[in-house]
Amino acid sequence: MIELQYTNKVNKLIQNANMIAERNHHKSVQSMYLYLGAAHVKEGTLREMYHLMEPYMKQIENISNIIPAETSDTERIDRFSIPLSTHARKVWNKSIEVMKRYNQTFLNEGHIIKAFYAHLPEHPQLQKELSSMPHERIIRSVTKARDLTVYLLNKDWRYEVDPEFQICPVQAEDEKELLKWVEEHFGESWSKTLIQAFQSSEEFIPIIKAEEKGKFIGFAAFDVYKNKKGIYGPMGVLPHTRHKGVGKGLLYNALHCMQEKGYMYAVLKEAGPFEFYEKECNAKLIPVENDECEIESE
Repeated sequence: MIELQYTNKVNKLIQNANMIAERNHHKSVQSMYLYLGAAHVKEGTLREMYHLMEPYMKQIENISNIIPAETSDTERIDRFSIPLSTHARKVWNKSIEVMKRYNQTFLNEGHIIKAFYAHLPEHPQLQKELSSMPHERIIRSVTKARDLTVYLLNKDWRYEVDPEFQICPVQAEDEKELLKWVEEHFGESWSKTLIQAFQSSEEFIPIIKAEEKGKFIGFAAFDVYKNKKGIYGPMGVLPHTRHKGVGKGLLYNALHCMQEKGYMYAVLKEAGPFEFYEKECNAKLIPVENDECEIESE
C-alpha cells in the first residue's frame, strides 16, 4: 500500500489539531479541530481563511465547551498523536477521496476543508454553532482554483531535467499529435485552449513539451488563455512522471521563455496545487474578490 503524502500545510494542520485536542483534554481529535487547525496554519490560502474566521475565533474556540465530544475512533492515523473521532475520521477519509478524484498525489488543505463541509450537515449541533460564519467565502478561498503571480526578473529560470526526459519548445509539426494527446489525457477544453498557440502569427509557439522515449509526458503553455499576454497555463504532466522534476522543468522553461520575451510578471491562471508553485517559483497568491460565490456541490 502506498503511503499517503501530505503537503507542508497539512503537516502543520495535523500538528495544530493535535495541540488543540490536547489543550481541550480530548481523547480524540474532533472534526472541528481539523477545521480550526487549518485556519491556524496562516499560510497561503489558509491565511485568508484565518482572516475570514478571525472575528468569530473566540466563539469557535469555545465550541468544545458547548457541544458534547464526538465519539472516538479506535485506530490512530499516521502523524496524529491520538485517534480521530468517528466524525473526524469520516472527514479524513472523504478528503482522501477528493484528492484521488482530482488525480492528485499529495493531500492538501483544500481537500480537507472540502470534506469538512461535505460532512458538516451530519453534525447539526456543530453546523448550528458555525452558522454565522462566511462559509461561502471560506470555501472559495481554500478549495477553488486560484490565480498566483511570479516575479520573473530576479532569477535565472533555466533548468535541466534528468537525461531520460527531453524538454523543449513545441514545433508546428507537433500540432495534430499534441492536441490529440492533450484532449485524451487532460480534456477537450485544454486542447481547444492550446489551438490558439498554433493560430498565432508569431513564429515562436508558446508551448513547452516534455517527452520520454519520444512520447509526450507533459506540457506547459503561456499566452494562450483567451489570447492574453503574460498568462501561464495550462500545464499538465502524466501521473507516473510526477515528482521526477518534469513539472519543475516545464515550469522553469516556460518562465524562462516569458522572461526572454520581456515579461516582468507571469500570472498563473487557476493554478494548483498551490504549494508546488509557492515552493518552486515563489508564487504569490492573488487575493479573492469580496463577492458572493456558490458552494461547489459534491
